Amino acid sequence: MKVARTGILETQKKWLVIVVTFVCIGSIEFQGVLLPFRDQFQVATAPILAFLSQQVAVVATPVTFIRKRVMLLQRLAQLEHDYAESLAKISELERVAQETVVLREMLQKSSISADQIITAARVSYAQPEIAAGSKQGVQDDMLVLVADTVVGRVQQVEANRSSVRLLTDQREKSIVATTESGVQGLLTGDGDAVMLTLVPQNKAIVPGERVTTVGQENVPAGLFVGTVVEVLGDPAEPTKQVLLEQYVSFFTAPLVTVR
Repeated sequence: MKVARTGILETQKKWLVIVVTFVCIGSIEFQGVLLPFRDQFQVATAPILAFLSQQVAVVATPVTFIRKRVMLLQRLAQLEHDYAESLAKISELERVAQETVVLREMLQKSSISADQIITAARVSYAQPEIAAGSKQGVQDDMLVLVADTVVGRVQQVEANRSSVRLLTDQREKSIVATTESGVQGLLTGDGDAVMLTLVPQNKAIVPGERVTTVGQENVPAGLFVGTVVEVLGDPAEPTKQVLLEQYVSFFTAPLVTVR
């Protein structure tokens, strides 16, 4: 019991000393005795505080710069994303507007019949396609026209799309055509242009002549193909080739006609 009471007394003594100390300091401060010392202390510590403030600013400046930089980069990325979306929307609107103009021109022509299909041209992995298939009535070997000019034939038909083999394709050798003067030949592609091949060497052909289809299965007569640009081939050969010019392109046409 004596030990416990001794501990209590020691604690009370400590608190008493603390209270007395604060009372003394308060009394001295009230009387203004510490005012000169406080001013000297502030003068002495001012350089230290200024130095510490500078160091804090030096440390904080890179952090602030990095944070602002990150925010600017995030904002720039968002602006680039919004810009790309805007360009995509503009391109889509331009495409729709172009298709509308072409479609209006097609519908105003009396040559459009009920057995023709108007659809969009597109390219998938460099393979010409049209956005129509068996569900829209497309069949194999149907002709594909741009501005009433034959540019190819349908090859593979799926439900809602079909592949197209252009006349410029070297594998396309199935359409017979004739010039205005009645010289016939077989349309063949060389990879870049359309040629009228197997033309008899003794037949005269004049540049500028129109070339149209003769008429055969799935190919109506009188469809425009192109005009004569140049006659090619060795005069010693029995046949010659004629380079044709087509004024339209499947790859730039917003809409095509399938018949």
